[in-house]
Amino acid sequence: MSIVVGIDLGTTNSCIAIPADAEVPDKEALIAARRLRPVGDSLIVANPDRSPTTPSAVWIDPIGTPIVGQLAKNKARLPGAPPAMFFKRNMGTDQLVTAGHARLTPLEASTHILRHLKQVAEEVLGVPVERAVVTVPAFFETRAKNETTRAGQAAGLEVVETLIEPVAAALAYTHERARELTEPQTFLVYDLGGGTFDTSVVTWDPEVGFENRSFSGDRYLGGFDFDRRIVSWIAAQLPEYDLAIDSENPADGKVEAQLLSVAEGAKHDLSRYPETEIVSQYCEDRRGTPMNIGLPIRREEFEEMIADRIRGTLDDCDRALARAGMTAADLDEIVMVGGSSRIPLVASMLTEHFGRGPRLLNPDLCVALGAALKAANVPSRSGHLELDRPEALPPETDIGGRVLAGPDLASPAAAQLVLTSDDGLVYLTETADGEGRFLFADVPLREGENGFTVQVSAHGREIESRRLEVTTDDKPRSDATGDVLAHDFSVELVDGLHAVVRAGTMVPYRTDFRLETASHGSSLRVGLVEGLVPIGEVSIRDLPTDVSVGSTVEVTLEFETGWTIRAEARLPQVGAEGSAVIDIPQRAVPGWPELTERHRQVVTGWAEKRDAIPPADAIRVGPALDRLLAELAELVRERIDPSKTHHKLLEAETLVQGLRVATTAGSALNPAIGEFEDNLAFLARLADRLVDHDPVEAERFRGAIPGLRATGRAAYAAGNKMDWHLANEAVRDRINAAERMLHGGRAPQQFTAAEFQVAVLQEVEYLRRSIQEMDQASGGLHRVDADAFLRELDTIAEDAAEVDVRDEAAGNRRLVEIYRGRIMPLRARADRWMEQIREGSPHIGLRLPKNSLEK
Repeated sequence: MSIVVGIDLGTTNSCIAIPADAEVPDKEALIAARRLRPVGDSLIVANPDRSPTTPSAVWIDPIGTPIVGQLAKNKARLPGAPPAMFFKRNMGTDQLVTAGHARLTPLEASTHILRHLKQVAEEVLGVPVERAVVTVPAFFETRAKNETTRAGQAAGLEVVETLIEPVAAALAYTHERARELTEPQTFLVYDLGGGTFDTSVVTWDPEVGFENRSFSGDRYLGGFDFDRRIVSWIAAQLPEYDLAIDSENPADGKVEAQLLSVAEGAKHDLSRYPETEIVSQYCEDRRGTPMNIGLPIRREEFEEMIADRIRGTLDDCDRALARAGMTAADLDEIVMVGGSSRIPLVASMLTEHFGRGPRLLNPDLCVALGAALKAANVPSRSGHLELDRPEALPPETDIGGRVLAGPDLASPAAAQLVLTSDDGLVYLTETADGEGRFLFADVPLREGENGFTVQVSAHGREIESRRLEVTTDDKPRSDATGDVLAHDFSVELVDGLHAVVRAGTMVPYRTDFRLETASHGSSLRVGLVEGLVPIGEVSIRDLPTDVSVGSTVEVTLEFETGWTIRAEARLPQVGAEGSAVIDIPQRAVPGWPELTERHRQVVTGWAEKRDAIPPADAIRVGPALDRLLAELAELVRERIDPSKTHHKLLEAETLVQGLRVATTAGSALNPAIGEFEDNLAFLARLADRLVDHDPVEAERFRGAIPGLRATGRAAYAAGNKMDWHLANEAVRDRINAAERMLHGGRAPQQFTAAEFQVAVLQEVEYLRRSIQEMDQASGGLHRVDADAFLRELDTIAEDAAEVDVRDEAAGNRRLVEIYRGRIMPLRARADRWMEQIREGSPHIGLRLPKNSLEK
């Protein structure tokens, strides 16, 4: 008989555990020898050195032998090629990691970790380990979850379920408090690990078990990012060394691994002590120069480095609560898990934000403990018999399972089963169905232990018998859902994305809905997006071009266990249909030149659309997009983490591409909401500067900002031109007044005429490229219009270049005239021209039916 184990496959450390009641030879002796460590209702399987966790590190020696765990991690401090670490963050991508003398995919590196854990467990337990519940971050995309399952298969494990990490933590927590919990509970699980951050609102009810209410998080945030902040700090303190690490240069991997190892040690020290000293004599810089590091660092300095990232996790917590339709007042507990939750700043910021202290729960072990508790509910399998775990709810229970084919039984169909109780009071018979399934319903239970035996026979011959015990107690049910969708799944419509399946939906799941055509064309495409990342499509091709606008499109999406997604689209009017298995591709991460260029394009695209989208869209999307682009700007500048940069870039591109450009006259307000917010921010900075001159006036300016913002946003959301104009004028008046106070009644120029001239010429060049690209994309079908635009731009560029910028006042006046009187109108006409060309695409656009989605 094999054991089902629970595995936490972590970014930094991994752990394996089993249910406490698992049948293990010499269990008590193993506990005494500290190879099994009891924690609650689970047993942690310890390494030979008795450590409960295994570092998620892999190093391949020159002849191809893998070294896994602490020995591999130690290689980061030694000369030679570094180990592979933190590769979990790149699951689902094509990014290779250096693992000593080999280059591995994240899937391959994960396989080595899982195989090692399996081997350790089999050595300790003395029985085969063939099945596992493996945990995954809640915010992992489907492709990453799929690769986790494949890594388990490659390691010789059947992954019976992928359990969401925060749910595993909640499961461990409720079991720890089993005797105390008698009423329904609502938890906010805050899981800040080595490379990912998840937060989840989970409810538990003694009658119905667990329910995932909502998720939020950051696929690329954890202790690894904090280590990198310390590495950047070290580089700033030691300018004499070359520490400008290039992520695309494998030779720099050794330098980075050494510094990250040093930084991790400092981070751990600062979680325990108010200060420490970063000391190392084994690191080398990129030139091979030995480094003698001796840098004192205080906890306050470290907290200042990471405070913005921790603050971002609080926003995720708020989003999770909002999605669940709850507030902080609805929470019974905030549970912190994950190794990075030990950082004191995390607990203090959570306490300040929610007005209550969080509880830290076995941060390194609790996810594996929850996985083991879930494993206890997986059907037990031995030989020809697989038994479901019966619920111990007196006065009766159901005992069922499945008969399996094998050497002694060619077909399980029609196998005979007999259930008897130890006390002889129960004797029941059943016949297996065509798939071997059977169920003994309403089996009587008494309080305490109940022993039963299930016997399988075929053709009058006993094949196998199994004994099981059902013990009634008041422990919480362990039926936490594992396979759930962590992201919304949306379809692409002409006016943006529309969610058709919500995060938290249990898998397997099927949904049917209706769309309708919004334009003419010869093909129809239904694009599917997970979160904000496009993952595939289903198409119907070779359609008649006279399909009427408003025709019904029927769509079916089916999410299968194992993360297969099937899609069908039907156009009943012409009897056409299409189907596809959405094979989510491995995400190919481009190099820095392409990432940098795409970042420039998405920033420019947002700047262009910001002025033209409906006000409601600007308020709905604008703040999130601004935050995303600010983070992208930092990532592109650092050029360290291409996978994270690409992921964030895909999200930004999806948001920008899905924005509707207003096409009716006067539907877009001027200036854009972004300019209004920028002016308010500038006013706040002026107020800060004014404190030294006149604190009373500074406070008066500060106090006016909330009212100005509320008035402006209300006017923008309502599309009221007059109110919007007055709100902007009010902000500008305040700015002018503040500047006069700061500069003795004289407002300074914000830009020199020369700088303004360069900006105008750059704008002309951007418009020129956009028009040329659209002309090429349309195959030259609109060359006459494109040439007319380009000639007009040539004239504008000549006039702008001729402006005499030596005369600041006259130069600025002339450039403002050119920009407002000629460039802005031309840009608006060019935008409408390009939008019309896009609308002439051969693809039929889709929209919601008049009565929204019809299920």
